[in-house]
Amino acid sequence: MSIPGPLAVGRRLSGTLLRRPHAALRPYLNESYSEDPTLFEEAMTITSGVGSFAVVALAALVTLALTLAYALVYPVLVGVARLVAGLRARLGR
Repeated sequence: MSIPGPLAVGRRLSGTLLRRPHAALRPYLNESYSEDPTLFEEAMTITSGVGSFAVVALAALVTLALTLAYALVYPVLVGVARLVAGLRARLGR
């Protein structure tokens, strides 16, 4: 079993944490309203768009932060895996 690289982990996190919310909130990101909207309809449209944008932006930031954290930890994981493989080879396993 090999340790996946940071790019593979980033793709998987992006698919899980970013694409699903974006697809679910897509109607609210591009919402339109009637020709002569009331003030309440305009306020609700703006609020839903801003809220949807905030959720998608937060998901993107979390994805980026987790990918960067994994990229920093990845060399340590690979080094430990090589060390363990070397020890197993010396012990005859």
